[in-house]
Amino acid sequence: MAPYLLCAGGYEGRILTLSFDPSASNAGERLKVVGEVQCGAAPTWLTFSQDGKHLYAADEWGEEEGTLTALSVSEEGELKPLSTVKTGGLWPCHSCLFPSNPPQIVTTNYKGASIHSIVPSSAGDLDSSASSLLSVLDTGSALGPLEWRQEQAHPHGAHPDPLGQVIVVPDLGTDDLRILAPSPSDPSKWEERERVHLTPGDGPRHVLFGPLRPSNRPGVSKVARLYVLNELNNSISVLSVSYPSDPTSPVPTITILQSRISLLPPKPMPHQSDFSSWHAAEVVLSPTGRTLIASNRAEAHDPLNGTAEGPEDLLAVFDVDEEGLVVEESRKLVSSGGRAPRHMSLSSESLRYKNKGDGAVDGGRWLAVALHDSDEVVIFQRVGGVDGRELREVARLRGAGRPGIVLWA
Repeated sequence: MAPYLLCAGGYEGRILTLSFDPSASNAGERLKVVGEVQCGAAPTWLTFSQDGKHLYAADEWGEEEGTLTALSVSEEGELKPLSTVKTGGLWPCHSCLFPSNPPQIVTTNYKGASIHSIVPSSAGDLDSSASSLLSVLDTGSALGPLEWRQEQAHPHGAHPDPLGQVIVVPDLGTDDLRILAPSPSDPSKWEERERVHLTPGDGPRHVLFGPLRPSNRPGVSKVARLYVLNELNNSISVLSVSYPSDPTSPVPTITILQSRISLLPPKPMPHQSDFSSWHAAEVVLSPTGRTLIASNRAEAHDPLNGTAEGPEDLLAVFDVDEEGLVVEESRKLVSSGGRAPRHMSLSSESLRYKNKGDGAVDGGRWLAVALHDSDEVVIFQRVGGVDGRELREVARLRGAGRPGIVLWA
């Protein structure tokens, strides 16, 4: 079986192509760098095209504005920069591929308080003339109560819904989930259609959608759950997403079901007096929809000088019930393998593993964690039945370019 390929981007300006071979008997050979390319100052978010032949890297530290770079991806994982455009604002921190026709790359500018969208060419290139910008500065709800982080609107993600109708933008500054949809008059431009306000001080960072299910409710065709990672409150919120049966109504109804499910341990680290420096970072959901994993960073974020010394940060692992609700009392706190787990991603092996007789989980067999302060990427195997709530470290790469993201290719 061919090894897995991953891409990791971070604060040293490099994107690494990694090879992961779980069958390698030598632990040092399981995870290694097989390619590297320089890409701006801090390519801390990466987004693949639908066919995996292109990668789009958001450079968080562009001097005047953030940038987005298109790169080609060979079958061996070799990356070659093609073109770069400005994102129209500072600190682009997250991008997504919106499956419109043609597809769009939608990027959020955290400090610029704006959402940038661009349509790549058929060859994967980027041209600034095919882009648009939506400002969210001085819009939305009142700013949150934590003045040192919520001094303005801070869009921190762009997440397409399962049907490709809208994008959910968590705004850390206003505690809003902004629901955006393409403009009816120009699908390349975006409009805010709805806003869901969370508890003040939550500071929503990222969201993800659970599996789409049919509905037996009148006027509702399909339902899903929306899981929100709240960075400032170190918690999870769960929302209901209901799609109307009427096809002329393009925006689903989103309502809060659970709020502030804590990711925190009973007390801070021994050297800390409180949890004020703790900041939740990422959330993933198993393919079965029955296990949710979220990460915390227990020290103040220092992109270039965070230290690997000190206690390891924690991952919170939860059961999810058959209705898609998080079972709060099931929370299990486990080591992340190092410090500052800024990003995590689950592998997809639907084509790799057919035999589940060995107790392997049903998809998402491997969890890759980008440990920013430790400057490492760690891979865990999920074990313990199809829901895989146990994590077992199987590979580690040191000197990973201060990783902000690690994605399976």
